[in-house]
Amino acid sequence: NRSVSSKSQFGNNSGKVEAIFVSGRGGSGKSHLVNKCGDFLSMQGWLVIGKKFERGLEHNAQGVVCSLFDEVVKNLVMMRNGGDEQDTEYSENVAKILVDSFDASSLSSLFGYLPSIKSFLDGIAVKRTSFVESNLMHWQLVFLLTRFINALLRANRPIMLILDDLQWSDELTIELVLGDILEAVFDGKGGCNFLFAGVYRDDNMSNEHPLSAKLSNLRQS
Repeated sequence: NRSVSSKSQFGNNSGKVEAIFVSGRGGSGKSHLVNKCGDFLSMQGWLVIGKKFERGLEHNAQGVVCSLFDEVVKNLVMMRNGGDEQDTEYSENVAKILVDSFDASSLSSLFGYLPSIKSFLDGIAVKRTSFVESNLMHWQLVFLLTRFINALLRANRPIMLILDDLQWSDELTIELVLGDILEAVFDGKGGCNFLFAGVYRDDNMSNEHPLSAKLSNLRQS
């Protein structure tokens, strides 16, 4: 069996923002369901990107989130070079918005987490900076990714992001995605529709799991 819960509202510029969570036992078809929805939205012109957490690699959970957003940038590069006029225009618009949204230092810091930024912002001086101390790294990532996603939503294309097997994520990453990033999108000024889909196995998750508490808070908010 599968279950679906959601949270939705309109952003400040009338873009519909929604987060859905699909749970079930292993093999219940929840990932297939979400991916089919993503395929349909992609055919409607949405930018759809997904990543999956891995069991036993919880220590690299934030790396999975960074790779999700880096995959967004890779898609923007392909759009720019793909020959479709609308895709090229969208990609170039995103590049302009990013340059306007980040100073040179912040762009260099973003490059440290999303290396494809350098090829996307071709001609912009971006160099990799050294990572900050680990106790500050989380907050730097919060600042950079929330600003990045809100910049994306100022361009004219709806976005769907998928994170699968959330039960294999760690507490900091759950707070980053379901707390900081989603809250920034809900409170932001993006004018485009945004859909986040989280998928998890509830037979692998106890009531003490940080995801359980976060989902409970989201339902009550």
